[in-house]
Order: sequence, then C-alpha cells, then structure tokens
Amino acid sequence: MGNVHTLHKLEKLSHKATLDAIFQKKGKSIFKTPVLLAYYKTDLRTPFPCQFFVSVGKRKFKHAVNRNRIRRQLTDIYRLQKHRIHQAIPQETKYAIGILFLGKTMPTHTALEKHLNAAIDEFIERVK
Repeated sequence: MGNVHTLHKLEKLSHKATLDAIFQKKGKSIFKTPVLLAYYKTDLRTPFPCQFFVSVGKRKFKHAVNRNRIRRQLTDIYRLQKHRIHQAIPQETKYAIGILFLGKTMPTHTALEKHLNAAIDEFIERVK
C-alpha cells in the first residue's frame, strides 16, 4: 500500500458504536498530559490494523480555528508515527484509538509531539 506516511480514509474511525465503546469502560487509556490516548481492541471493517480519531474539547477552545489547528497537528504527528503502531499490533488484531487533547492552552507542535509520542510508545509496549 502506497507511501507509509499517507493517511487513508479507512484509517479514520467514524463508527459511532466503536467510538462509544472506547469510552464506556471497555477501552484502556494512557494519559500523558495534555494528551489522552484511549484504545480498545475490537473488530473493525478496515484493512488497517487500527483506526483512530482526534478530539479537542469545545469548552476549552471556543474558536473552531484553534480546535482544528490542534486536531490537524495531532493527526499529523499520528500519521508520521503510525507505521510503528502498525508494526507493533499483532496480526489479525484490530484497535480503535482515540486521541484527545485535554489541555487548556494552545500547545506548541513540539510539546504535542513529545506527549503524543510518549503515549504511542507506551501503547506499543502494551500491545506487544
């Protein structure tokens, strides 16, 4: 499948029930302030080992431009790291991953990268 650093439509998690399952005590989570990575082992209709979504709270960031910017940055960091995640996930196993930004202030890209990578590293350790 094409370039390792591209993001396919089927890698985005949009199935409502799966999204809910991540948060209704079924999923586990890794919190690296201000990033929370929640994950849940499940069956997904996708050729990829995992699907993900990114969420930024409306209460903390009133302006959509700010939410979108954080969301874009997190998606980009994930996109560059996902090959590591895909390699770590055992064959025939699928994960739904939720990346939530819970900070109150606008983060720098470097800080986001540091925290999300730390969470991804821990996720990789857990799924191996």
